[in-house]
Amino acid sequence: MIHIKETCIDKNLDCTYGDSEVYETFTDSVGELFKHLQQEFGRCISSMYIDKKDGTAKKIGWVFQKKNHYTNSDEKYMQETWIELHKSEPRKTIEYNLLEI
Repeated sequence: MIHIKETCIDKNLDCTYGDSEVYETFTDSVGELFKHLQQEFGRCISSMYIDKKDGTAKKIGWVFQKKNHYTNSDEKYMQETWIELHKSEPRKTIEYNLLEI
């Protein structure tokens, strides 16, 4: 299955207001996932890239945008949702720093 990480941005205030951990989606189809994300987060306005060591760029996700309402008023704001695609959950390691006595 494909895993994703969501970052939510209020473009009116130019601030991040939400951030998810990497989690497993319902599908292993990039196309099906993209269509679902469009329905949930609005139109796709851009792709996300990271720079590779060899100087090229690698596409890793999308940026979606839609108008939304603040939860405590009828005022609207422009919501951007940045979606990073991941192959799996992140690997977490534990490092022990023992004290010598």
